[in-house]
Amino acid sequence: MNITDLGGHSGCSILLCETEDNLVFVRKISGSIGYNERLESQAKKQSEFRSEFVKAPRIISTGYKDGLFYFDMEYIAGITLAKYMNTIQIGRVRGLVDSIVRSIVASRNGQLEAKEDIFKKKIKSLTDNLKRNENKTVSRALKLLNNHNWSRFTRTFCHGDLTLENVIVKDGQLYYIDFLDSFYDSWLMDISTLMQDVQTMWSYRFNEEQNINTLLRLIVFRDILMDKVKEMVGSEYIEVYYALLLKLIRIYPYTSDERTLSFLDEKVKSVMTIIEEKAV
Repeated sequence: MNITDLGGHSGCSILLCETEDNLVFVRKISGSIGYNERLESQAKKQSEFRSEFVKAPRIISTGYKDGLFYFDMEYIAGITLAKYMNTIQIGRVRGLVDSIVRSIVASRNGQLEAKEDIFKKKIKSLTDNLKRNENKTVSRALKLLNNHNWSRFTRTFCHGDLTLENVIVKDGQLYYIDFLDSFYDSWLMDISTLMQDVQTMWSYRFNEEQNINTLLRLIVFRDILMDKVKEMVGSEYIEVYYALLLKLIRIYPYTSDERTLSFLDEKVKSVMTIIEEKAV
């Protein structure tokens, strides 16, 4: 069997495998025994995802090897949505966003009561972790998050890490990959993760010279996305920005290089400005 290492996240290995009879599939392997349970949860999320608008790679098999959990899945030979945004005709952005939103909104069926204490614990943990951080922007953001009422975050099925890098486009069809067991499952969290890319341009932060046409497409994507959220929840759309702010603050403990820290500071300030302007 021919094997190509595709890298991986969270210590997991992702391998592209081709058998002697030309069967091609992707194998994701847990990075440690301690991570087995999390990867099993991710595989379960992927296998349970159902939408008539977006697909997920079919899981072929699961198992253990050398004590590590793995699962094999269908290989989708496409490109990431992040790259696709460089070339998509701007008139097609609306249809693309519509498909994504429809796949997310479907998860609102059977939503469960919000659990605010989970957010409070997460914010306290971040505050304790960053208490030696003398960054005034971070301190201001943590205070804003701690004072927020998180009761609107009803629990639903969610992807968990819905960045533009985790959406594959093949022959016009969208596929979700790299489902994640997030600390809190809510469709609002998925929307905020998308906003992390189209509002703060997170997936494009290392591009030295961003194409102006790509930026325009991302802005159109963002505006259409938020218009659809407003249609669904009205003034409660501001919750997306609170979730986005929380996502950005959660990156700080894992960041040490000045370039990324400077980027985060700039984006955190811009999101807080949006929240504070809408709160008036």
